[in-house]
Amino acid sequence: MARKPVDSITGDEIGLFLAELSSANLRLQKLSGNQTFQKELSKLSAAQLKKASEEIRKYSESLAHFCEILSPAKLEKVQITLGRSDSIARYFTFLFANRPRMKMSELDSSPFYGSGVYAIYYTGNFEPAYEKLKCSETPIYVGKADPKDPYAESTFAQGMALHTRLREHLKSLNSAALDPAAFEYRYATIQSGLQASVEEYLIRLFSPIWNKEVKICFGIGKHGDSAKTRGNKRSPWDTMHPGRAWAKDTVEDQNSRYIVEEKIATHLQDNPPIRNKEELLARLS
Repeated sequence: MARKPVDSITGDEIGLFLAELSSANLRLQKLSGNQTFQKELSKLSAAQLKKASEEIRKYSESLAHFCEILSPAKLEKVQITLGRSDSIARYFTFLFANRPRMKMSELDSSPFYGSGVYAIYYTGNFEPAYEKLKCSETPIYVGKADPKDPYAESTFAQGMALHTRLREHLKSLNSAALDPAAFEYRYATIQSGLQASVEEYLIRLFSPIWNKEVKICFGIGKHGDSAKTRGNKRSPWDTMHPGRAWAKDTVEDQNSRYIVEEKIATHLQDNPPIRNKEELLARLS
């Protein structure tokens, strides 16, 4: 049936539409806390989740536009801008890609100052699920470290934020009996305040399987949730790599190892790792 022109829509129809929105919102709130719903979501492939996320994003944009129409306050375009944030983040990513990669096993002997972004790369032989990542430019994890002083103008004033964060990950690797020699890291210090946008761009570029945003093998960034006080299920990362003391007290996995491995395989098939630096720089050009 053909849609009515916007100017022919009645007030009653708008009221009905708003009521339907309210009902949909209540339904979403109930679903978000429903364990069965979350369990069924975990069975979806990375491609299905990506498609659903894109549809939700489009719907969110339409709702945001509708809110602008309804708003009684005047809306204007941003009057002062440095351009698209992606352009700035891409520039920093280009510089990041040209930084050297170093061995996680040598991190403790190489302290450094600064905050910014970092990436961890798998180079080992112990985990078949990660085989496609080996010897590629696609990291297994991307993160950021905020400066000690949010207005810091030097790496010294930023503190040893990056080194400290990487050492936390090194501790997790050791706790899970993962050989640090099987991992490398790359980092770049960044002007204070820009690290979040660059991290977000890196995650979208690489879709690292250990990042919570990718929703596959997340959990390395957890800092010790208490199973006794919060009743959390074990993270997929701790299911794949058991050993962290606080995770041992958790009796139930969010997903079985088989499901996590299956999701990793599907994700890497849908998002082939970037083979070398030339291919990476070509994507950024």
